[in-house]
Amino acid sequence: MGQYLAARNDEGVQSKNVVIEVEDDGIGMEPQELQDFYLVVGKERRSDPKCGGKSKKYGRAVMGRKGVGKLAPFGVCRFVEIMSAGGEKVSENGAAGFRTAHIIMDKNKMIRDTSDLYFPDVGSEDGTLSEKTYTKVILREFDYRKIGSIEELSRQLAQRFGLETQDWHIKLIDTSKTHGHPESSATVGKFNIDVMDNSKIRFEGPRPTIACACASSGDYVTWDPDGSVNDEILPGFCNEGTFYPVTGWVAYSKVPYKDELMSGIRIYCRGKFSAQTVVFNRKAGFTGEHSIRSYLVGELHADWLDEAEDLIQTDRRDILWSHELGALFQEWGQIVVKHVGTITRNPMRQSMADKFFETGDVIKKIEKAFPAKNQKSLRDTAIGVAKLLGRSMRGDELSDLDMVEDMVQLCILLAPIQNLDEKLREAAETDINPLRVINDILKTARLAETVTFGHQVVKRLEIIDNLESLKDMDDTPESDLQNLIESAPWLINPQWIPVTANQGFTTLKREFEKYFKDKTGDEIYLSDFPETAKRPDFVSFSQDGVLQLIEIKRPKHSIDDKEWERVQTYFDQLKAFFEDHKHKSFLDIVSSFHITIVCDAEKLKGSAKKAYDSFRKEGLLTVIGWSSFLLRTKQTHQVFLDEAERLKSM
Repeated sequence: MGQYLAARNDEGVQSKNVVIEVEDDGIGMEPQELQDFYLVVGKERRSDPKCGGKSKKYGRAVMGRKGVGKLAPFGVCRFVEIMSAGGEKVSENGAAGFRTAHIIMDKNKMIRDTSDLYFPDVGSEDGTLSEKTYTKVILREFDYRKIGSIEELSRQLAQRFGLETQDWHIKLIDTSKTHGHPESSATVGKFNIDVMDNSKIRFEGPRPTIACACASSGDYVTWDPDGSVNDEILPGFCNEGTFYPVTGWVAYSKVPYKDELMSGIRIYCRGKFSAQTVVFNRKAGFTGEHSIRSYLVGELHADWLDEAEDLIQTDRRDILWSHELGALFQEWGQIVVKHVGTITRNPMRQSMADKFFETGDVIKKIEKAFPAKNQKSLRDTAIGVAKLLGRSMRGDELSDLDMVEDMVQLCILLAPIQNLDEKLREAAETDINPLRVINDILKTARLAETVTFGHQVVKRLEIIDNLESLKDMDDTPESDLQNLIESAPWLINPQWIPVTANQGFTTLKREFEKYFKDKTGDEIYLSDFPETAKRPDFVSFSQDGVLQLIEIKRPKHSIDDKEWERVQTYFDQLKAFFEDHKHKSFLDIVSSFHITIVCDAEKLKGSAKKAYDSFRKEGLLTVIGWSSFLLRTKQTHQVFLDEAERLKSM
C-alpha cells in the first residue's frame, strides 16, 4: 500500500515484478465457456440463450451486458492472465475435477496495427482438472501507477460496493506491514457517514397500500425523519402502469464533506455502484443550493436500472439520464432533494449556530465586552444577534477562525446599536418622555458610539503593527509603504481620513500631473495611478482645505541634496500651479498645500539645508521620523481604547 507498481527512470517505466491476483470461489468457466462468452468483446450475455440471463447457482440476473469490462485492466498493466475451472465435474485418467481454462492476454499484441485476429496465449494449466471451481485474474507488468494507503483503498471499495451481507465481505492485507501494525489489514464494511439528526428520509417496504396507480408500489413506503409516513413522495415512480421502486436513504451529513467519495448520493444497481449525484442534475441557483451541495449524502438502490434496458453508462459511473426512465428518476430525485433541504433547514441552522458559539467562544467574549451588572440587556441582545448570524453561517466559514472572530466582534458591535433602537422605540411609544427614558437613550448612544469606534481603533492598531513589521524588513519597497499610507492616512495624523468619491479632487490631481510634466518634462504620480508598475511620488489628500502630500522613505534613510532638489521643484511647481489664473477654480477645493516626509534623517548642505529649514519654519513641510510617528499614533489610539474599556465597565 502507498507504493508505485512500477519504477520510473531515464530509460522510461520499469516493471517491479509486482503481481496482483484476484480470486473467487464461484462456479467458474470451463475452456469452451471462456471462449464463447468471456473472450467475445461486446457479448450480450442476457440475450444469448446459451449463456442465459440468470446465474447458474443463485439465479441472479447477470451483469456485464456490454462485454467490455474485461478490457479495463489494460488501463494499468500489460498482461491479464485468466485461470478458471467450471462446468460439469468430469473424470479423466482416474482423476475427477473441473476442467480448467488458462489464457494470457498481452495488450501490446492486442493493439498492433494489423487486420489479423488476436488469439491469447494458452497457459500451462489449460485443460487440466481442478478439485474446485473458481476464477482467478492475474495482473502483471504495470504502468506507473500508485496504490493508495490501506485506508484510502478501503474507503474506495466501500463506496464502490458499500454493502453488508452474510456472504460477501472484503479484507485488505498489506504484506509490507508486520502483523499487528494498525495499517496491516482492514475489513471493508459499510460506507459509514454520520448524518445530522432529524434529516434522514428512508425508502423501504413493505406497507399495505399507497396512493399510486401501480399495484406493486404498495410494497414500498417513504419514512420522514420523525418516523411518520410520507404519502406525498413515493419510494420510486410510475411509468405506463409499472412502478419502479427506489430503496435506501437520503440525509444531511453532520459536517460538509470535501471528500468526493463521501459527498452526494450513491446509486447502486443490484449491489454494484452505478452512479453518484449531488442534486440529480438540478440547475444551479436554487434556494439552499450551497448547503445541499455541501451536506447532502445518501445511498439509493434501483435494481431496475439494467433490467429491460441498461441505463448505466459503459464505465458504470453514471446513469443515462436522457432516457425516459432516467429522466423520471431524475425528476423524482430532485423532489427528494428539495424535500430533504426543506426539512433540514432549521436543524441545520441550529447546528451551525451551536458550532459558531462553540468555535468562537461567543458567550465568554460577550461577557467580557459588557461586564457590568446593568449591561445584561446588552449581553442578551448580543447573544440574540449571535444566534441569528450563527444560523446563517456555512460549515466552511466556521472552520475559518478569522471569519468566526470577525462575526463575534460584529455581534458585539451591533448589540448597542440594536439596544439604542429599542430605547428610541420605547421613547416614541411613551406619552410623556420621562427623564429615565431620555437618560437611557443618551447612555446607550454613548456606549454604541464607543463600541463602534473602539472596533475601528482595534483595526487601526493592527495596521500599525503591520507597518512596524514592514518597516523592519530590509527589502520592503517604498511603494508598499506608500500604498499603506494611502489607505490609512491617520498613520501620519490620527485626525486624517481618506477622501473618497471627490471628483473635484481627482481632477485637481490629474491636472497638476499634466502641468508638472509640461513645465519640467518629468512624470509625477499622486496615487490613483492607472499603471500598476508606477510608484507614486506622493500620496495625496485634501484635508480641511489643505492639499496634503505625503512621501515615505525607507527606515534609516537620510535625505540628500539631490532628493531635496526634487522636493524643492515640487514646492515651486505647486505654488506656480495655484497662482495660474486657469486653476483659480481649484482654490475652492484647497486653499494651500503641505508636504509631509516620513524619514529618519537628513544630510543636507548649503542652500539645500537653508531651504529645508525655511520650509519647515513656515509650516509648509513636516518631517517625521519612523519611530516617533508610529509611537505617537499608537499612543493616541491606545488612550482611546483604555477610555473605551473604562466606559464599557461602568
